[in-house]
Amino acid sequence: KTGMKLRISGQGYAGQRGSGDLYIKVNVAPDSRFVRKDDDLYTNTVVDLYTAILGGETRVPCPKGELVLTIPPESQPGKVFRLKGKGMPNVRSGSKGDLYATLKITLPNKLTDDEKDLFKQLSKLR
Repeated sequence: KTGMKLRISGQGYAGQRGSGDLYIKVNVAPDSRFVRKDDDLYTNTVVDLYTAILGGETRVPCPKGELVLTIPPESQPGKVFRLKGKGMPNVRSGSKGDLYATLKITLPNKLTDDEKDLFKQLSKLR
């Protein structure tokens, strides 16, 4: 975490009594993809309407690349998926935080007349 101080024994300046310790003060650069709370990370994942309704897969950013997340059918906007152990590492305990991905759904625009008719048919069925 930013502000954390790490001590590495024997890796500092070599003096008369041997090598001293090296002290490192951590400054974590911000990443616009995530909000960090302790060791947990929070992000958004965007899918289209069809994936939200029918189910499918999407990619979620994580500190070491991307993960494939399976979206179950009929997923609602704002649903939060917990990806256990995919957050930030804790240098003291060796464990990792979790990654929480909040589902955002994009709606189609510039619909064709045929598409509008299909949505009208769906509306009548509901």
